[in-house]
Amino acid sequence: VPQTTMNISIAGVVLLSLCQLCSCFLFESADANFARKHTMASNQCTQVMVDRGFAIDGKKTCLPEKTFIRGTVDEVRAICEGRGSGVSKENFKLVECKIDPAHNKPPNCQYTVEEVEKKILVTCVKNKPTEFQPQE
Repeated sequence: VPQTTMNISIAGVVLLSLCQLCSCFLFESADANFARKHTMASNQCTQVMVDRGFAIDGKKTCLPEKTFIRGTVDEVRAICEGRGSGVSKENFKLVECKIDPAHNKPPNCQYTVEEVEKKILVTCVKNKPTEFQPQE
């Protein structure tokens, strides 16, 4: 095998391997991104809002409210089922974080907690959840 052909073949294998590796990270990061933006395991709204950078909206005001899913990305991904979006058949436990009117000035944004159960509408891209909306 000529040296040039060998170099091209090795370069092709390396490039293909890097593409496969990158695609794994892209899929993992989509789930991690959804989890960071939309799920929580506790009901510590103030801590989660501050830690994840949601509390201060444009550095001038506290974000008035944000709803999180108390569940896993796998549970939400099951709603996608090859579609661009879907509504859950069952209710999900949600945590609604709402600004405390007495503590609504940055950097001291504090939130109250309300736990509810509702169906959710999930937007999916390539069978990965990207956004959700509670359904009334």
